[in-house]
Amino acid sequence: MIKKIAAAALIAFVATTTMSVPASAEAKGSPVAVQGFVVLKEKSGNGRTLRLWKNTSNGMVHANASGARYGDKLSIGSCCYPYTTYETVTSTGNSELNTGEYTNSGPSVNLNFAGGGEIHF
Repeated sequence: MIKKIAAAALIAFVATTTMSVPASAEAKGSPVAVQGFVVLKEKSGNGRTLRLWKNTSNGMVHANASGARYGDKLSIGSCCYPYTTYETVTSTGNSELNTGEYTNSGPSVNLNFAGGGEIHF
């Protein structure tokens, strides 16, 4: 019970302080919603979760990685040619990584692991 309360408090803190929220396999069934955000895609692997969130108030999207480790890199960019990376965020020990918000509703999102490997969609 305490873990659930702590997790809810962390999600609320992230959503209200950064206006960004977290993505691991395609989100199925009812979309997950957290304080004005809805998960569009989600994929997990190697103890990390990658999510693409949509801000329901302005329609913009951002990427989030939870469980990140030192040196992991989260990036968001265009899905199609010409390929453009909008932003890359590198973990300096923080386990949550968030990009800024972008108008592209179908971006390419990647989490590159510091020790090799990746999650992407």
